[in-house]
Amino acid sequence: MMKLSVLIPTYNCDCSRLVRELQRQLPSDGELIVGDDCSTDKDIIRKNDEAACLPKCRAIRPQHNLGRAAIRNALAQEAKGDWLLFIDADAEVRSQSFIANYLTAAEGSMANVICGGTGNISQCPRIETRLRYDYEVAAEKRLTLEHRRHHPYAQFTTFNFLIRRDLFLSTLFDEHGKEYGHEDTLFGLELKRRGIPILHIDNKLTHLGLEDANVYLEKTETALRSLAYMSQELQQHARISALAFRLKRWHMLGFTRTLFTICKPLLRSNLLGKHPNQKLFALYKLGYYTSIC
Repeated sequence: MMKLSVLIPTYNCDCSRLVRELQRQLPSDGELIVGDDCSTDKDIIRKNDEAACLPKCRAIRPQHNLGRAAIRNALAQEAKGDWLLFIDADAEVRSQSFIANYLTAAEGSMANVICGGTGNISQCPRIETRLRYDYEVAAEKRLTLEHRRHHPYAQFTTFNFLIRRDLFLSTLFDEHGKEYGHEDTLFGLELKRRGIPILHIDNKLTHLGLEDANVYLEKTETALRSLAYMSQELQQHARISALAFRLKRWHMLGFTRTLFTICKPLLRSNLLGKHPNQKLFALYKLGYYTSIC
């Protein structure tokens, strides 16, 4: 019988409701650990600590902020289960058999890594979050289970996945970059390099973490800057940088940069407005990346 550790990294995100629902679904020998990466919001800390006091639950809190990759690695080191279920703090459980679905998939296959997928809320909660909401909805429609299975490594995500503890500890997340973006891409590439298969299943969690457009645009730029400093192998793996490589071969990088400089204020005006256009968002990301690569 597999022993499960559910691991939830968090930073200033109220995951108390998520913890309570997952705690109800835990098998008798399972555990749940919240990794609070030095949150600063006292009310959120209190709520998460109360939830982490439930049976089979506990919390860890490092002495200083570790970053997105290192807090996940720390949680794995702390875990006692032979299987680790990583879940982002801004998730919501959709099914009362969510954990059972993962256990069934693990016991019924030879896979050591299983990804459940990401879903979205049915309506945009606030007009300020329209950019992120529309992007996530479009991504969910595009990333069907068939598509994820056809591109298992490219579609690996840290949001909701199960992995054997011994495998994870022999791989770990790359802790070199503490800024937002590409931990999942790097980890997926490492699994591919080692020939470790990934099983994608339909066991989605709902993504609740919708930032306002100005915050999301800033996070997107941070992720693109991180990508620009990564290896050429990873850059060829990411869609934006792979397209930039083609533009370079076609001697069009200079033109793209100039065009972005001219159009950037208009693009930002649309993306930060009430009716952001996803095609313009894609152009903005490409233009921003070419301006820094």
